[in-house]
Amino acid sequence: MEAGYLDQVQPMLPILAFTLVMFVWTIGEFVSAKTKALVSMMLVASIIFLIGFSADLIPHDMIQQSGLLGLGQAVVGLIIVHLGTMMSIEDLKAQWRTFVIGSLTVVIVSLVLYFAGSLVFDRNIAIAGSTAITGGTLSILMVQGEASAIDAAGGDLGLLSAALLAVFPLLILNFKNFIGFLVTANILKKEALRVRGEYRKGNLKMYEEEVETNTSPTNEVILPSYLQTPYATLFLLGLAELVARWLSGLTNGYVNTFVIALLLGIVLRHFKLVKPNALSTTDSFGLLMISIMVIAFGPLADINLADLVTLIWPITFYLIGGVITIMLSAYMIGKQVGYSPALSIAVGLTSLFGFPGTMVLTKEAAAAVGETEEEIAVIEQNILPIMVTAGFSTVTITSVIIGGIMVGFIVG
Repeated sequence: MEAGYLDQVQPMLPILAFTLVMFVWTIGEFVSAKTKALVSMMLVASIIFLIGFSADLIPHDMIQQSGLLGLGQAVVGLIIVHLGTMMSIEDLKAQWRTFVIGSLTVVIVSLVLYFAGSLVFDRNIAIAGSTAITGGTLSILMVQGEASAIDAAGGDLGLLSAALLAVFPLLILNFKNFIGFLVTANILKKEALRVRGEYRKGNLKMYEEEVETNTSPTNEVILPSYLQTPYATLFLLGLAELVARWLSGLTNGYVNTFVIALLLGIVLRHFKLVKPNALSTTDSFGLLMISIMVIAFGPLADINLADLVTLIWPITFYLIGGVITIMLSAYMIGKQVGYSPALSIAVGLTSLFGFPGTMVLTKEAAAAVGETEEEIAVIEQNILPIMVTAGFSTVTITSVIIGGIMVGFIVG
């Protein structure tokens, strides 16, 4: 693709590039808020970047010049260690049924879509599509990283170029969020009606203490105070990522660095070496998250709208196949562990969007169905802990592990 006029004149000022990227994020956040998260910020940003790059309205090096790209590439593993600190072994024990439904659904859906996709498309498309359906931004980054490495080595990625293979899971992520919100919102309302009915029959009662979520900080850290400062926390998380890379190297890369980083985060929290939700104490989480999300948009600069026509069929295949497989799998697994059909399906569907969508949709369902403040509170108390845990079990934990394994089979 030929560079646009702005590209030919001079490199973009870093502060101007940074400001424009933040402007795109602001627009996306505004639209997401106005649509009550029905249209995700990522979808809005994708459309703006795609049109802007394709029509040469914005420089193709804008993301790189913003400085966020380099920061994101440096800290992506650190973010995954942080995500591990958001889950505790106690949480998993208390919500074991939720974890079983969410995790097994991700495994089953990933395998079904991979083998079904391999019959229709090539192996790389099947891997990228199946990991995108059940994973989040981090799963996409793993696919993009593997595709870039193979392309840099001169490998042949099959039907799709490196740029298209990198963009393919990003587009699935955006559309699956939209579909996931629509479907899950309606299913959660059915579950909320069931909970309200049980409450009115006297089978449930409201309890006063709020349910503690995985994001609640605690001061019970065994390290001395000088290792609990924001700088020390970033140091410890960065050190954990380095250890993850070293351990991955011992396996010759067969065990993905991100998988090990996630497990190390859980270990750090369990042994009270860092606080739960570790980055919340550093005031840096927002900027670091933006920087790693920017990485996913980088490949959009190398494609045009005509290229995307080739992706319509595989995107449609994985969206429809993914939603149907998730619902069937979650329903059958939930039936075995004693969850209601609606709650089981809602737990499985969290793989399409994860936290904080799990919290937002639950609160909206409770507010829509509950006719008193007490009914709303009861509905939230009986659904919210399950949905929050479900989002962590699907997107945060299992999808990263499964994605880390599957991307290793991308061939070039």
